[in-house]
Amino acid sequence: MLSLGVAGVGPASAAHVACGQTLVASTVLDSNVGPCATGITIGADNVTLDLNGFTISGNPTAGEGPGILLRGRTGATVKNGTVTNFDAGVAIERGSGNTVTGMQILNNRGAGGDYGDGVAVFLSNSNRITNNQIRNNGQYSGVGLIGSAFNVIDGNQITDNNQNPNNTSGIRVENGPASNDNTITNNRVVNSGLDGIQVFAGGSRNVIRNNQVVGNRREGITVFAGGNNNVIETNQVQRNGAHGIFIRAAAGNFPAPAGNQILRNYSVGNVQFDLRDGQPTCGTNQWHGNQGATGTPPCVFNP
Repeated sequence: MLSLGVAGVGPASAAHVACGQTLVASTVLDSNVGPCATGITIGADNVTLDLNGFTISGNPTAGEGPGILLRGRTGATVKNGTVTNFDAGVAIERGSGNTVTGMQILNNRGAGGDYGDGVAVFLSNSNRITNNQIRNNGQYSGVGLIGSAFNVIDGNQITDNNQNPNNTSGIRVENGPASNDNTITNNRVVNSGLDGIQVFAGGSRNVIRNNQVVGNRREGITVFAGGNNNVIETNQVQRNGAHGIFIRAAAGNFPAPAGNQILRNYSVGNVQFDLRDGQPTCGTNQWHGNQGATGTPPCVFNP
């Protein structure tokens, strides 16, 4: 790969960037980039890539990897443009304290393997994914957190991520190892191929608050076995194809979810149950103040 700029923090400079370049200084694009067989790599900490309203594009067929890759980076920012037609839009791998904001992340699709998300966060902590439009990505998710903690996903429009109707979810809080202590707030998650927001097996202490989760193919919000002490609060969960909010039962080597707080959500118009706990008496999960027309067992309607 080619490198552009001198490593270190400094004012961003306008630059003509080509496919496959590694950026080691803050950069403002001066034109569109692509179609590319290989995307752009952020190659130093504390670098800002300002797309300046321009687009980085891949090819219609899979195999380019991510459009923008932050591997092992800290304090980098990607903002203000479009990434489209890669295997993933933006990928953060083993990094921390990075920000992706004000982006349009569209039509990125993987064909198996690691990539298949609009934004993929692998084994990375304390990153911020904020105020982006994330649409029509797959086959895994609009935003995927894999073995990642203390990340913030806030204020995004995550819509039509349904390239695989049996797999693609809006937001996946995924294990391998479990993703814990993440904050998912103020997002609109609509028309995903599978679930709107899903916390995979073992995911714990995540906060899911003030989201609109509407018209997803299966569950609106779901926590799988072994997911403990998550907070699901003041979300609007409507017209999803199965359950609105579903705390699942034990499965495989994972025990039933425990200590989850499901509080003051508005969950109505979902095809099966608006509110559901997979344990007959809700176990140690706390359901309080939720509005829903249908639910099971009765403890989901605790005042």
